[in-house]
Amino acid sequence: MSGKRPASANSASNGSRQFKQTRLNFFTSSRSQSKKPSPETEERQEKSTTVTAGTRDGVDTETKPATGPDPSVDLPKPEQTDNSIVTAEAICQEPETSPPPPPSPAITSPQPALIPTPSSKIRITDRTGDLFAAPPNSLLIHACNSVGSWGGGIALAFRNLYPEAFQVYRAHCAARSMTPEQLVGTALLIPPPPPPRRERNGGKEEGGGKKKRQHYIGCLFTSRRYGKARDSPERILSATGPAMRHLMRLVVEEERREGAGVIKEVRMCRINAGLFAVPWERSKKVIEELELGEGQVPQCAEEGVVKVVAYERK
Repeated sequence: MSGKRPASANSASNGSRQFKQTRLNFFTSSRSQSKKPSPETEERQEKSTTVTAGTRDGVDTETKPATGPDPSVDLPKPEQTDNSIVTAEAICQEPETSPPPPPSPAITSPQPALIPTPSSKIRITDRTGDLFAAPPNSLLIHACNSVGSWGGGIALAFRNLYPEAFQVYRAHCAARSMTPEQLVGTALLIPPPPPPRRERNGGKEEGGGKKKRQHYIGCLFTSRRYGKARDSPERILSATGPAMRHLMRLVVEEERREGAGVIKEVRMCRINAGLFAVPWERSKKVIEELELGEGQVPQCAEEGVVKVVAYERK
């Protein structure tokens, strides 16, 4: 028996191998086709590639495809700023921007020049007569040096008629609280001495029945020294205004202590015109141009005007 296989057998074997190859190709093709996704799978995959915003910052958003916005879907509008809504945080952070109120017409309009009113002035009336023939509680004013001397002129008459006042004036000048230079431009108000006591048995006044003058004495320190050593007229005039203003303040303080009406009348001599050799009209002008401020207008003024009578001796 020969070792070769018959031809029919070989044909059959080749056919079997072809059939197996055909089945293998069909199986491979089937598997590749089975891996292709179905339409439902493709739809699920497309949905899986969308982006879901969900809820963020308290605002509900809709699902949008990743490939781009869908015109059919309403997208959330951007948040608009409402200036009428003010939060507490905005109040703390933003500065106040409210415009300032319009200026008052009284502020923007030009201010007129301040004109001194009669209520803040001193009015002087000149007379010829006796300065010391004044009613009780009158104020008598004269100019003084600051070294404690009433040795001549009208000052000597004050010394003779008011010896108690002279002692007060002299002690004031000798006090170490102020130097003679510091006294210039100031004033001293000397009240009248207390009324004399009466004896029980006869009702007579002490001092032999001599009635004392009940006058206030006003001293204006306008020069440091007297005689040839007196100050120049310019320095005397420059000290006259402040000294007069200071005296009016002292009168106001006296009225507060003793009550209104303690001074009934104000008189003065023609200050600085005697031994100080300053023309009276110049001193008068300085005094009448004074503007008395708060606390410098005494109650003895009439409607706020301090009326002063200046006497010239006969």
